[in-house]
Amino acid sequence: MDIEHEELNHSSNESSSLPSDLSWSTSSSNTNYQMKKSFFNVIDTNISIDTEINAIINIWVNVFEKNPKTGTLQLFTIVMNCLDIDVCESSFTNFNSIIMFRKITKWLKIMEEAGSLLSPETIKKSSDVQKTLQFVYSIFHCHSNLFFSNETHKSYFIFLTDILIKLSQCDFIGPRLLATELGLKILTGLIKSSYLKIVLNDFNLLLNEFFVKRWKDTSFIVREAVLLELKLWIQIDSIYFLNDFWKYIYWALGDRSTSIQIIALKLSKTILDMHSYVTTVKLLVKKIINVLPNLLLSKNNEVVILAFSLYSTLSSVVEDDEEQYLSTIESIAFELIFSENSSIARFTAKYFMDAMVNSQTDKFEQLKVVLLILRGIPSEMTTVAISFFTNAIYDFCPLLTDFKLISQVLSLENSIEDRDKHNLMHVLMYVVKWLVTGIEPEHKIAIMGDQNDIVQSHTNKFKKKEFTSYLSMHLINELKNCKEPTYAFSIWTLIQFIDFKLLQDKMILSEIFLHASLFYNAWSIPTLLEIISKFINIISDIDGFEQNLSLKCIKDIAEINFNILRTGVEASPGDIPSLLSQKNALIKIWTLAKYNSIPDDIEPLKYLSYYIPDLNNTHNDLIISNFALMAYMEILRNKLLKVPIVQNMNLNNQVFENNVEDTFATFIGSMFNILSKYDIQLISICETAFLIINELLQIKFSIYQKKYELDDNQNMMLTHFVLCVCKNCEGNNDLNTLKIVKVYIQLIQEGLINMNHLINLLQFVKMELFEHALRPLFNFFCKKETGNELSNVINLYLVYTFENIILQKPDFKNSTIKDVINVAVIISRLLCQCTDQSGKRLIATNIHRRGIQYAMSDTLNNPYSDYPFKQFFWILTSMYQILIPYDAQRLADHLLDKPTTQKLINSENEHILNYLYKLQEVYNTDEN
Repeated sequence: MDIEHEELNHSSNESSSLPSDLSWSTSSSNTNYQMKKSFFNVIDTNISIDTEINAIINIWVNVFEKNPKTGTLQLFTIVMNCLDIDVCESSFTNFNSIIMFRKITKWLKIMEEAGSLLSPETIKKSSDVQKTLQFVYSIFHCHSNLFFSNETHKSYFIFLTDILIKLSQCDFIGPRLLATELGLKILTGLIKSSYLKIVLNDFNLLLNEFFVKRWKDTSFIVREAVLLELKLWIQIDSIYFLNDFWKYIYWALGDRSTSIQIIALKLSKTILDMHSYVTTVKLLVKKIINVLPNLLLSKNNEVVILAFSLYSTLSSVVEDDEEQYLSTIESIAFELIFSENSSIARFTAKYFMDAMVNSQTDKFEQLKVVLLILRGIPSEMTTVAISFFTNAIYDFCPLLTDFKLISQVLSLENSIEDRDKHNLMHVLMYVVKWLVTGIEPEHKIAIMGDQNDIVQSHTNKFKKKEFTSYLSMHLINELKNCKEPTYAFSIWTLIQFIDFKLLQDKMILSEIFLHASLFYNAWSIPTLLEIISKFINIISDIDGFEQNLSLKCIKDIAEINFNILRTGVEASPGDIPSLLSQKNALIKIWTLAKYNSIPDDIEPLKYLSYYIPDLNNTHNDLIISNFALMAYMEILRNKLLKVPIVQNMNLNNQVFENNVEDTFATFIGSMFNILSKYDIQLISICETAFLIINELLQIKFSIYQKKYELDDNQNMMLTHFVLCVCKNCEGNNDLNTLKIVKVYIQLIQEGLINMNHLINLLQFVKMELFEHALRPLFNFFCKKETGNELSNVINLYLVYTFENIILQKPDFKNSTIKDVINVAVIISRLLCQCTDQSGKRLIATNIHRRGIQYAMSDTLNNPYSDYPFKQFFWILTSMYQILIPYDAQRLADHLLDKPTTQKLINSENEHILNYLYKLQEVYNTDEN
């Protein structure tokens, strides 16, 4: 269908110069949803595409044979229809490609201005385009003789290819892609036709235009089309195209586009697998060796996996003189087993396990190879690297779960060196945990331990029994030889998975507890002590003899370390323990209290209180440490959780409850005081205090189903702390700030602190870290029930910031209204991603209605003044995206109903006029 030139909103002069034999298809217009009738809809839709194409080709061939000019015009029409450009056959007077391309370019420019020009992605997905490509290929494959039977017919061919050549060089990527693909299909058709030798000169010309030149295209999507066609040509005639075009495959491997690298890697693998006998393939291999290391180090997972797959094929085709280069690649490829990305690690692990480990017939030799691999890990990376390594090889190395074999190896004196034994135990720690708990090795567990490390909700009882039978005594014996923290961590983790009910000798457990006490006295590494504390907790849950051993161990460890604290509090200045001794004692108390209950008769909270600022009268010789805060928190948590138990048992213990309440109030008050003294030098202890406040509020609510109300002073302290943290944020990768922000947002979302605290974060929303963190919070509150509250906070922030900038308050001297507008745009973006449509409408209309009221609040005094409030319309204008057309119309009506609005419009007040224009723009989108 043709469209009138007048509808294009162009000037009359421009309209008169528009091509009369071409028109823009209404199917692409944003204002008309009628579908264009495709050339390919003339055939029954129930038949296959191949049958449809063949039927259409037969129709076209008949047309061309009767009237070549009409056939060419019809083919040209099909091509133009792919761009949503219709050809007016009645106005088509000549086959001058220069004039025709000028007309096509004009229409493309018009379509670009109207926003209807097809993108390359749309062209790639279009079924009509794909059918057209197949149609063109089939014509030149089966019927190329039609265009080369005489000079007149060939002139039609030249016309078509000239148009495509020019189009393949235009500035519009979509049309450029289409023209390139069509040109390539003509070449493919000619390659498979019997006419290639006859038209070789024409073929070489087109090859240069559509392949060589387009290979250098700036758009990766065009280069991708060229490479895919080369892949097809190699399938047709591998010898010729590998001999002449192998360099293009090498260049594609180094392309900056990962999608092209992926195609090139797949193609290279196919070539090495099927055509390694071709001489030029050996040249390609040399080039692949040069570029493969970079591909193995790519950030794209698929590229890495395909590059490794290609590496695995190289060994069978590489020349002797290139083996030294291949060994360099092998070392890079081998390191991928330790990749954090499990898909990459497991893919490479399967190859190397089969090649290096499972190929050994003797299991002892297999184990030696695994240990040899582990030896290559730098000592500073052992913990993390082994967790990734175990995760990678677990499914491909059965000997790791052969506990009988491992027991035999450990039983042989001097069978393996200490370093290998340490690595083996570290691997075994992850393997046994995986078997017993179902939890795969994780980076975070490897570094800091995790509560889930010992959760046995999916216990594999058979494997646990087997593990206990073969390895329990080895582990207990190794406790005497643990002189290295990482090794000790592995042994204690493994001990937790022993089934102690299967042990016949009860004295074994006594020996383990003796070692637990010795380790607590000798070490002060938190992670190691935590794992021992977990073990003590596991045994304390067993009734009888085992439980008594556990309770005694807890009391003994606690008394030793609280005696150090007690001495620090009560002794004369000369006898106070060193700061290091105090710190170590606090670490041990915290790790013990994290999983176990400290006996009350030791008075743990009393002596810990002296080590916490503002909680008790302290003197300068006592250390201030995070561990004191955390230890106090763990002991208080235990007491808080006892409150509902006491209530459920109907025990009249009001004194206990009152003491816990008083302790809670005093402790949380001291944590807020720490926040108020925020200093960059004390950031760690302030962050700990904040996280403890979060835990206290959470626990309090979980017990009483009633939130703890912060007083004004505590709200101010919390605000001060969060603002200081945000101001000192070191960028979007600042994990400490992100952790604080997430906890703060969680407190707001759960209603444990007032939503007005959101204002603190909105001040920093221009940073990606804060915008990303606020998305779920906005989505949570963007609903009917809470929309009013969220819109109030947003309005409060915008007005507060706007007024402070207008009044040039000290903290806002370097800020402008433009800064508020930028934040308003981000807030709009956050609201637009919310899923609840009714909540979104509520918030949007609230923000704009209250904003209008604020912006118009100075009109009674001086309706013609631009200062100060009417400037607020610029902020509202920047938030027009959050409105739907209906609400935009209602807001416009609401604003126009105000008596002073017309006066402002008559005086051409730019603030209000611009806002009304934006509202109209939103409303017009619905009209369209």
